[in-house]
Amino acid sequence: MDGAELIRQLGQKIGISDLALSQENSCGVLFDDDDVLFEVHNGNLFIVAEIGRGAEADREKLFEIFMDANHLGHATGFGSLGYDPEREMFTLTRVLPEEIEFAKFEEQLVLFIKALRYWKNYLKNGGPVEEESSAQPSSMLGGLS
Repeated sequence: MDGAELIRQLGQKIGISDLALSQENSCGVLFDDDDVLFEVHNGNLFIVAEIGRGAEADREKLFEIFMDANHLGHATGFGSLGYDPEREMFTLTRVLPEEIEFAKFEEQLVLFIKALRYWKNYLKNGGPVEEESSAQPSSMLGGLS
């Protein structure tokens, strides 16, 4: 299955029947307040989202925390936390092979959104917070679990 088909099936699953990749091989989906970008490049499907800016004074400490979280993907849903200097924004990115079964794609997308919400809350609250039921994306993804 290719990236275009994965996105088409995702659209069907979440009730957006015309969801498709653009001519630039990308599209965005808003899951509640979480804007997620999908891009296909060189046989890979990139899933990207902005986490936030974080406090300027805490930037060095955040880099250290994010590096630890990136180690073996243990706190990122196997994605990677990064920093976009042009936008001055922290990001979360996950790269999947374009040729992946839809069920595996769903599973990985749920992990991505859980990690995204954790890190957005982390930046917003200045540290770890207890996971809330709203951090669970299953209701937005048509019952994915």
